[in-house]
Amino acid sequence: MRRKVTPIFKDSFQKRYWRQMIVITVVLCLGLGAVFWWLHQRSDRPSELQYPILGMQLSQTDGYQDFNDLKKEGLQFVYLKATEGASYKDDNFDTNYSRANGSGLSVGIFHFFSFDSSPKRQADQLFKAVGQQTGKLPIMIYLDDYNDYAQQPPKKKKTQASLAQLVALINQHYQQDCIIGGEPVLLRRYVPQNGTYPLWQVTRTRPTLTTKSGFWQYTTGSPIPKSNRQTDYQLAVFTGSKHQWQLLK
Repeated sequence: MRRKVTPIFKDSFQKRYWRQMIVITVVLCLGLGAVFWWLHQRSDRPSELQYPILGMQLSQTDGYQDFNDLKKEGLQFVYLKATEGASYKDDNFDTNYSRANGSGLSVGIFHFFSFDSSPKRQADQLFKAVGQQTGKLPIMIYLDDYNDYAQQPPKKKKTQASLAQLVALINQHYQQDCIIGGEPVLLRRYVPQNGTYPLWQVTRTRPTLTTKSGFWQYTTGSPIPKSNRQTDYQLAVFTGSKHQWQLLK
């Protein structure tokens, strides 16, 4: 009975084919690995050399946070949502404030401004809700065109007067400075013209409004640079000098 003989060229072709498949597979794996590494390492953080002070703002929607870990990952400050309007208090404010304050982070608080409530009622709500838990950073009054106000903006002069009154009430009660936060279009429209107000500017592009010792929130949702956690945060940088930061914190 004759044996079936496999031609030598066929054997060589099969070996060459499998070698090529192995090489292609390795190259694809290395390529995919490089892509995943780049996605993990990439960051939309502004220049660390120009803006070395990194922080974030947090509210109850961000859930539980380990503030000691956040500090280890390079954050230096955190702004915590405290109140909104004349009746709302953030559910996590007290626990967030206690743990953030104990972590060594510089802490600030913010009040979400209401176009519908009087400055006096909003100030009273803030005072009642936070007591003396105001942190060392300036207290922020945050503006947002919620509900239908994007289509029907509040009156400019009335809102400017309300903001100025709320700032004055907070200054008088706490002997503590205030900053005003929001997107540049709102800040241009509603920041009172009398007086100088540091700003918390929310914009993906470089802030253009002049501000002393202010903050730039460059994202509404990005991971902490070089962090392993897969969580997006509202990250911000301090726009002043290191000397100004030392005086502020």
